[in-house]
Amino acid sequence: MNLPTLNRFALVTVLALSLPAHASLLSDREAREGVQQLQLQLKQQQERLTQLESGARRMVELSNQIEGLRQEIASLRGQLEVLQYNLESAEKRQKDLYVDLDNRVRAIEEARVAQAKAQQAAVEQSLGDAVQLARSGKHKDAVAGLRRFITEHPASPMMVEAQYWLGTSLAALKDLKGAEAAYGVVLDKAPDDPLAADALFGLAVVANAKGDKKAARGHLLDLIERYPTSDKAEAAKKALLATN
Repeated sequence: MNLPTLNRFALVTVLALSLPAHASLLSDREAREGVQQLQLQLKQQQERLTQLESGARRMVELSNQIEGLRQEIASLRGQLEVLQYNLESAEKRQKDLYVDLDNRVRAIEEARVAQAKAQQAAVEQSLGDAVQLARSGKHKDAVAGLRRFITEHPASPMMVEAQYWLGTSLAALKDLKGAEAAYGVVLDKAPDDPLAADALFGLAVVANAKGDKKAARGHLLDLIERYPTSDKAEAAKKALLATN
């Protein structure tokens, strides 16, 4: 075997012997890299697990909060239903109270109106009875009734009528001064009343009964001037013609 051949053989031998060692080096490096990679994956998985566990805890907390809110909402709904029921009950009681109060007020008002009507009817009846006495010639009784009416009902709107008939009955009883005063009240208090013309004619009658022809004529002329369209104006004209 020559030298070149021997050298090639030695090189091949060296290479052959070094291959297992090189392969071992490569295998250890790969193993370390695999371990590192597995460790990295393990760390990543542990981090993910930690995140998931944290998320799970938050989910549990959120679930508990949601359940708590549900219970609170249920409680509030119950309170709202109770308050709404109490409000409706209060409104119903208030409405019933108003209705009852309105009925009572209406009943009181109706009773007051009925009483007022009854009182007015009694007043009218008392005046009507006195006037009827005067019309029937019972002047003494009429004067008593009319004076009682005037005393008891001084603010009555029928006061004018009472004074007129009082003057008429007093004139019939020859109480000329009293008759003149009663007729004068009618003219002073109610000059626009339909009975004012009758009262003025009554004054003319009273003046004539007293023998005061001038005063009687003056009253008749005054009547015709102030109440030209009244029924007594025609009677006054006839009375004037009779005195000429």
